[in-house]
Amino acid sequence: MRTLVVTLLLAFSASGAIAETEQDASPARVVQGGHWTEGPSTGTYRILVEEVGFEHVSCRVRIQWLASAASGRPARLIAEQTFEELSTTFWSCGQGKQSVVISGNVLKVQATHAYSGEPCTFTASLGQPGRYQYEACRSETPAPKTGG
Repeated sequence: MRTLVVTLLLAFSASGAIAETEQDASPARVVQGGHWTEGPSTGTYRILVEEVGFEHVSCRVRIQWLASAASGRPARLIAEQTFEELSTTFWSCGQGKQSVVISGNVLKVQATHAYSGEPCTFTASLGQPGRYQYEACRSETPAPKTGG
């Protein structure tokens, strides 16, 4: 009997922790665009952005590759990758319409460091399903003016 009680308490605690984590994430913003080709297959990119945390909010960005819709069938998910360079650190993604942009096969995400306030634009070249190449995080701070 004691084993059953302990097991139920552990199960209850674990499910409570999961619920708190899910509550800490806001619904995803979705941006779709661009175009990929691999042999005879084609499709578009979809970017999902979730804000996670409550005191120092950071974002989680997932890149998805969708196959083009076939006659009578909707587009389907082919591959998905987390944008690791942005999602595993303390960066908060911008809220504006232009904070996440796909232009051709280039993804740009404007972000601000949750602790330092440093602005940065994360850039990646999106490729065939499941592949992307991280290019850079460029500061958006204007260049200092030279005196005169």
